[in-house]
Amino acid sequence: MAPIDFLFHLGALLVLFARVVIADPALTIVPVNSTVTDAPLFDFETTQLTDDVIASLSTRDQKLFGFDNSAVNSGLFRRSGECKIFPGDEEWPSKETWDRFDALADGALIPTIPLAAPCYKNWGLYDARKCAEISKNFTNPYLHEADPTSNMWPIFQGRTCLPYDRPNGTCTLGSFPSYAVNVSTVAHIQLALNFARNNNMRLVIKNTGHDYLGKSLGAGALSIWTHNLKDIQFIENYKSDSGYEGKAMKIAAGVTVREVYQAAHKYEVTALGGICESVGYAGGYIAGGGHTPMSGYYGMAADNVEALEVVTADGRFVTASNTSNPDLYWALRGGGGSTFGVVTSVIIRVHPKVPIVTSSFTIGTGGNVTKELLWEGIRKYFEMFIPFTDAHTYSYFWIWAQNDGLQFQMVPFFAPNHTIDSFNALVKPWFDRLHELGIQFTPKTTLYDSFYPAYNENWGNDTVAGLTALPGNRLFPRGNWEDPEKFKKMFAVLRNQSLSGKSMGGYHQAPRNRMNVDNAVSSAFRHVISFLIGAAIVEGAENATAAELQKATDSLTYDVLGPWREVAPESEFGGSYLNEANVMEPRWQESFYGTQYPRLLELKKKWDPKSVFYATTAVGSEEWEVRDGDQGTQTQNGRLCRV
Repeated sequence: MAPIDFLFHLGALLVLFARVVIADPALTIVPVNSTVTDAPLFDFETTQLTDDVIASLSTRDQKLFGFDNSAVNSGLFRRSGECKIFPGDEEWPSKETWDRFDALADGALIPTIPLAAPCYKNWGLYDARKCAEISKNFTNPYLHEADPTSNMWPIFQGRTCLPYDRPNGTCTLGSFPSYAVNVSTVAHIQLALNFARNNNMRLVIKNTGHDYLGKSLGAGALSIWTHNLKDIQFIENYKSDSGYEGKAMKIAAGVTVREVYQAAHKYEVTALGGICESVGYAGGYIAGGGHTPMSGYYGMAADNVEALEVVTADGRFVTASNTSNPDLYWALRGGGGSTFGVVTSVIIRVHPKVPIVTSSFTIGTGGNVTKELLWEGIRKYFEMFIPFTDAHTYSYFWIWAQNDGLQFQMVPFFAPNHTIDSFNALVKPWFDRLHELGIQFTPKTTLYDSFYPAYNENWGNDTVAGLTALPGNRLFPRGNWEDPEKFKKMFAVLRNQSLSGKSMGGYHQAPRNRMNVDNAVSSAFRHVISFLIGAAIVEGAENATAAELQKATDSLTYDVLGPWREVAPESEFGGSYLNEANVMEPRWQESFYGTQYPRLLELKKKWDPKSVFYATTAVGSEEWEVRDGDQGTQTQNGRLCRV
């Protein structure tokens, strides 16, 4: 579209939005150095709405909602029972309005068609071959990332369009957003945000859809899809307003963890990321704190953030850093996704290359090795978490309950800046104990010259889109190891659950606050020494009834996580990692956000007073509910209303 045509359509739509004529130009291209950071804006960040246009939209919100200022100030705007508009409501935008929005956004508006629609006739898209391909690849995260609205955990979507060849079945939108905007400029984000806010419409944000709880989902919502913002810039000598001078990377909102690792490897540095390659980096990962295999040296990924560019709830594009909007900067680093704004890019510190030693092996029951004997060997492993974390190491393991046996998988033990000799010396007491018990194994121990080869050969994609289990986790504090009685109680809980047939996985890690920063990372992560993952089985899988899902939800909440919560309470710095958690976690505010929650809630009310941003279990979400009926667990398949 030619610039003059773009401005014509923009002016027409702004009349519709604000019910006033905007005389000044609506769109501006700002210089790349229009930022307070020591890094230029990405090209997509330079295309913005003008300040005058944003101001005109923001100050007329109340008229579009049908309230005058006195009504707003007296609290009527927040009256009990107020709901976001929903398809079918009289206030829902007309097709003409959506068409104008699409023209304004250069055709970036995408009406949602569920990913598995080719498996059903009711969309008019039935194709048995395409359905088979979707079904075959449904556990591949990249399938969902390439779709504007698909999510990686269909249970929390509401299971309304599963990938099974059911030509005579029914596929519905369920909790998938009604429309998505395929963002390619900051102006697209500003337009979508203002449109949703001024029409009292639910707004969601998606890069990859990797958040299991469904934060990127919302029935009747408009989705901001950032996945195609793939810019990465390496900065040889970055000067931060925090005082940092050194190498850095600027990363756009659509970049994934693997893409960050690949870029860091290219420039011979180390960047902090997680173990799942398909996770979106600048959004949910950083907002959740970002636990990482390099945490033993550099803490959480969020601790290494120097600045963020962000579109706030009033539609403005701002920088959040140590001196520019410092309270927003504090909150965005660990305060939870879809809460304070739409991050378009993040600037992170990067660190020197270091050698990595990894070691993988499997031990299990069989022969003379009983379940009880295997757990004696596992006990020695747990007993050594303090020396392991003090040596800056990290591990990822699973303990599987299989029929009448058990299997322990180390996949892998990850030891940055170690040699084979120093690693062997570190684990010798544990390995000696295993051999003493008659547990034979041959570890595959490998030295790599840098992070990315070690990562690439040991980790990668998780499988996603599960229907057979509900996951949850717990962060266990160092105090449980320093107090023998607490360790005894905790270990007995874990051992007994395993011997009763429950599988679990987890890590040893201790991010602490190694970078000595002040941010919103949960206090539980400052004390954690072990992060464990559990699950409850869903009877009936894809055909499970609401009652069966409720049974699994209760089992996860009370039978699996309940005993963990008792031995790692929030009052003693226990907690839960919010991005792969039980969506029904009791006291989720303290569990997910720790002692930081009161300040986060304060900042939520400052930066988003009209609750433009909502996501399940996000800061401030307790003021809202999704009226999804009786689903057996929380889904996003329903109208969003104030409690």
